[in-house]
Amino acid sequence: MSEERFLDDVSPGDELPPLVKNASRAQLFQFSAATFNPHRIHYDREYAKVEGHEDILVHGPLQGAWMHQYVRDWAGPQGRVLSLGFQNRGRGFPERDLTFRGRVHAVEGDVVTLELEEVDDTGAVLMPAHARVRLPQRP
Repeated sequence: MSEERFLDDVSPGDELPPLVKNASRAQLFQFSAATFNPHRIHYDREYAKVEGHEDILVHGPLQGAWMHQYVRDWAGPQGRVLSLGFQNRGRGFPERDLTFRGRVHAVEGDVVTLELEEVDDTGAVLMPAHARVRLPQRP
């Protein structure tokens, strides 16, 4: 369970602790099956090379789900994710670290705006993102 976070605890410029994900090949195969995604670039390395990729690719929706997990966990059990927007701009590969990081951009009333990104192990930004989160007041 994530730590409780209150509105009084955040200020613009605060850095969020990073979250590192590393997808296994089996996980990508299972995600393809669970989401009924038959595109072979997510589980067949030789086919992915035919399409010009160096390896199979981490699914964009899986990366989006991880971004939501990152924001939700930061917000804590009483915080609420009001909106999340992201763009997949790069390719994520299995068995390589994908790091989610962010900072508090603004606090307006009880709503916190976050600037977020996912970067690969070379530091390339794969997914810029932003979110709005409602945080509770300290009792």
